[in-house]
Amino acid sequence: MFNNWLEPMEDTRKLVRELYEITTKLKNLHPHRNFTPDGILVGSLGEVLAEFHYALSPLNTGTRGHDCSSINGQLVQIKTTQRESIQIGEPCKHLIALKLMPDGSASEIFNGPGALVWNLVKDKPLPKNGLYAVRLNKLRTLMERVPATQRLPRVRP
Repeated sequence: MFNNWLEPMEDTRKLVRELYEITTKLKNLHPHRNFTPDGILVGSLGEVLAEFHYALSPLNTGTRGHDCSSINGQLVQIKTTQRESIQIGEPCKHLIALKLMPDGSASEIFNGPGALVWNLVKDKPLPKNGLYAVRLNKLRTLMERVPATQRLPRVRP
């Protein structure tokens, strides 16, 4: 279907840009409503981007606590947002947190052991929705302490 490994990602980025252009037009027509892509759509886009950039293999939908596995078999949870926090509900082996950008790219916010992030929330009262919010600025600060040896390497630009 595609002649090279980059074509699917270029098409995906183009479609994400178009999606954000459409949501901006809708917002301009109806300023009292929000039309941002949310929830499952943002999460799925982040998983596709992470699979591509980190050469991850997707796990079956509904696998508890993890979305993918790395080349060496490490279990990985992908969390993606377009806001200023991610939500986590349980510990994971490795966490990659991404911020989805309107141009179809994603900015890496955190890439390291999931226990580091879980330790930020595990002793707090559980919110009603069962998910803890973790601010991106906390993840960025935490990421500064993660050695390169504990990060999954990006294998594609």
